[in-house]
Amino acid sequence: MSPSNHSNSDSAIIIFDWDDTILPSSFVDRANAEKLSELPQQFHNLFREIEQCTEKCLAAAAKHGEVLIITNSDEGWVNYSAERFLPNLIPVLKNYRVISARTRYENFYPSQPLCWKAAAFAHEVNEHFCLLEEASTMLERECSRVSTDSVPDIDMVSAGDDCSLSETSISSAEYSPGADDVLGFPKSNQALSSPYASTPAIVRRIRREIISFGDSMEERTAVKIVSDQLSAQPKSVMFISNPTPSQIIGQLTMLTHHMNFVCEHSQDLDLEITHKQADKCAQHYLSKRGLVQQEKPSIFQRILGAGSFSSLGGGEQGASIDEEMGQFQLC
Repeated sequence: MSPSNHSNSDSAIIIFDWDDTILPSSFVDRANAEKLSELPQQFHNLFREIEQCTEKCLAAAAKHGEVLIITNSDEGWVNYSAERFLPNLIPVLKNYRVISARTRYENFYPSQPLCWKAAAFAHEVNEHFCLLEEASTMLERECSRVSTDSVPDIDMVSAGDDCSLSETSISSAEYSPGADDVLGFPKSNQALSSPYASTPAIVRRIRREIISFGDSMEERTAVKIVSDQLSAQPKSVMFISNPTPSQIIGQLTMLTHHMNFVCEHSQDLDLEITHKQADKCAQHYLSKRGLVQQEKPSIFQRILGAGSFSSLGGGEQGASIDEEMGQFQLC
């Protein structure tokens, strides 16, 4: 399947998870580290690479829509953990909204993290598209007013001129957000008609796309639930669970490379990255950066699952990045 040619930067809302999607939280927990300096030195460069890969991936996504980070961790955790492990991301994160689904919705749905994510998705998506539709309506009215102001006064047209006024039918421009009752959001459905016969309606139904990147079934399920209730197109890419720092790098690099495909594809998508793809893409990226570990992994590395790439199979050094990374696994 090939992607379509459409690309409306306002039509999509793109949601990233944080833990084990950007920050290798499981790895940090296993290492019992409170900050980067408590990890062995050989991992410091990998965390610096995660910062760079994250910045590039977020920027690539931002070309296609509004980018959010929605986490089930507590309010403030994203900045707190970034300061300790990914400090160079602090100024980058200021460009994107970060939402704690847990802080907002845990009281409403105790011990139900899926509901936290779904509620946060629903609120942000509904708000995003309502604002777009309001802006589109205002734009139509303004353009209609400007167009009407430019029409000559009928009194200025003389009877002798070879011109006449033809009848023009006035058609209604459908304005139908189609937002169902989602976790407390009322269904909104109304029609607007332009009083200006000479101006074509420019309001179109906003193409709704919800794109989710994360490592758990919570994101994958939430995007399907909310897309169905808000009449939106769901797209999700599921990352691997409990990734190593190098696998985080591989996944972010792979996603950045395929961002146009994911965001511009004309149909629903439900994809996942395999361990093999994450490892091979990390190997390709880190070898170019001169960071591939060729020595025998230490006991610490073996315990944390961050061993040498030398044991991996894979393409030749001269293989293209597409050959190295392969394609997403269809679910």
